[in-house]
Amino acid sequence: MQEENRMFSEMRKAAVQRLEACSPQEICRNAQVGFDPRQGFSLESLGRTVWVAHPDFAVEGARDPWHALVILHYLEMADGTPLSGRTISFGELPQGMVRGGGFDRESARTLGALLGEREPREVEAICGRLGAEPLKAKADFSAVFRFLPRYPITLNLWFGDEEFPGSGRLLLDASAGHYLSVEDAVTAGAVLLEALREAAQQEAK
Repeated sequence: MQEENRMFSEMRKAAVQRLEACSPQEICRNAQVGFDPRQGFSLESLGRTVWVAHPDFAVEGARDPWHALVILHYLEMADGTPLSGRTISFGELPQGMVRGGGFDRESARTLGALLGEREPREVEAICGRLGAEPLKAKADFSAVFRFLPRYPITLNLWFGDEEFPGSGRLLLDASAGHYLSVEDAVTAGAVLLEALREAAQQEAK
């Protein structure tokens, strides 16, 4: 745990140092975020408004420290590339075959167990708690989550029946490699899965 905390602190320090070299205007343009000189940068993530202070880049409103770190990396790496409208798996990310492919398999199992045996209306309510917008797709249920302004994550879900268990997939826009590394993409996916677990617990109350 101590080693993980030290690693996290070093990654956050490096991200802040790189962001300090960027102008607020450049960050806003490339990452499509708002900026207030008194409060800093603002963006929407999974149904929450997140603020990133300037010039110290302290993050308020993130779900956990890793979510906050991914946001800093997004602000740093964003280059303004438009969304393509074409989805890809995590394994199709640049250098994503191992880490991304592993997450594709893990998330499919998790989504099937968490959502695949529920009623469609319940799944829609759970996703709605995170600001997701339902989509028409070939899956039984599909929705897009605004993880970051230029980093949507799409959920495709197939409900279980007497023959097959439920299963699901998380997909990214093909432009995702311009905004986060594969390591950060996997962290973003893990943050979304945990948020879905929490939303499902809240919906059950």
